[in-house]
Amino acid sequence: MQPRPITKISELPLEIETARLLLRPFVEADVDAIFPIVSQTEFSKLMSWKAHPEREITLTFIRGSLRVAAQNEGAVWAIEHDGQAVGCIGLDGLRWQVGALRHDRADLGYWLAPVLWGKGLMTEAASAVVRFAFDTIGLHKVATRCFVDNTASRRVIEKTGFRFVGRAEDDVWRDDRWITHLLYEMTAPEWPDVHTTMRINRPRPP
Repeated sequence: MQPRPITKISELPLEIETARLLLRPFVEADVDAIFPIVSQTEFSKLMSWKAHPEREITLTFIRGSLRVAAQNEGAVWAIEHDGQAVGCIGLDGLRWQVGALRHDRADLGYWLAPVLWGKGLMTEAASAVVRFAFDTIGLHKVATRCFVDNTASRRVIEKTGFRFVGRAEDDVWRDDRWITHLLYEMTAPEWPDVHTTMRINRPRPP
């Protein structure tokens, strides 16, 4: 069977509505809403980036997020709740083919204002983006990871239905220590199974 044409992300309708959220591309005006979130030092320690000490850094991030789709490297959405941007979710590192090997995959990443944790909003957003990845972009696999001690992110990943792959011990260095990652993935054939049964016994990390 011939491989399908590679999707151009910039040509897709990138707005996604869920029960409580609107996922949409960032606009520069979002800097006023998200700078107070991304400038929190304790919050950023759970992420791969450092706290933003200046609004200009946040504005640079927003502008960069808009180039991701234009360059067909993935997609980045602002998570809008009650009319305001409160977080971010994206599919990064989009890979279609390298040499003779087809990949058709991307990595899921996200963050949400801590004041909104525990309400199921991040799981709602993640589920919508995974559906978009498989049904609209046409990817075969979505992978994700979290720091081993980031229990909130781990809950989101498991509720979304990702399969636990393993631990990447001492995977990255931050704040004077090595940090272990928990690795997860989901393939397109697994997606309907996850969301029709709703409850699935998946291996959990020790």
